[in-house]
Amino acid sequence: MDKGKDRIKNPEELLNKHLLMQIPTDPQKEEIIEILAKNPAVISYIQNILVDTKNKISMKKLLIKKAEKEFERKQSQIRLDTTRNYQKKLTEALQREPKRQEELMDAGLSKVEAREHVKLERPDKPTATDLKDVSIVLAKSFYEENILPLEEEIQVLENYYDTWKVKYNLFENNFKASQSIKGLIQLDANNH
Repeated sequence: MDKGKDRIKNPEELLNKHLLMQIPTDPQKEEIIEILAKNPAVISYIQNILVDTKNKISMKKLLIKKAEKEFERKQSQIRLDTTRNYQKKLTEALQREPKRQEELMDAGLSKVEAREHVKLERPDKPTATDLKDVSIVLAKSFYEENILPLEEEIQVLENYYDTWKVKYNLFENNFKASQSIKGLIQLDANNH
């Protein structure tokens, strides 16, 4: 194979070439030249993957922020609806109380007992914690459908990024070491 053609190999094909990842213990001048010639293409290829992956992660994070705002809006609406529902039930209960009190007194309760019994039948006012819990439960499906998948995709992309970052460091360190060795080879050649 022609040396020139070998130099312009597709960077993907060079990713698994051991020489480009690990300098031999006793490197020859030709091996150092090959590393110096081919590693920049591989490093650039990996850099492009890293940049592209970072961009994808950023986009997913923006989508999450947008979905989180919608999630918060939904939770707020649920809390408001829950409060309105309570107020409606309370109004209905208060309107029924006089008749209910009479029914209880006809059944044998005293006026005071009937009044207390009727008060106990009123709906409980939701606390802030109740409102929060209800909003979380009712908005859970939105979270699971719109936010959770994005978070999982980010995790996958971050793992992918980390894998490529390790490869990038490996090739870059090997390239830098080769540059140093080239300098030593040239210095040695000049001294002889």
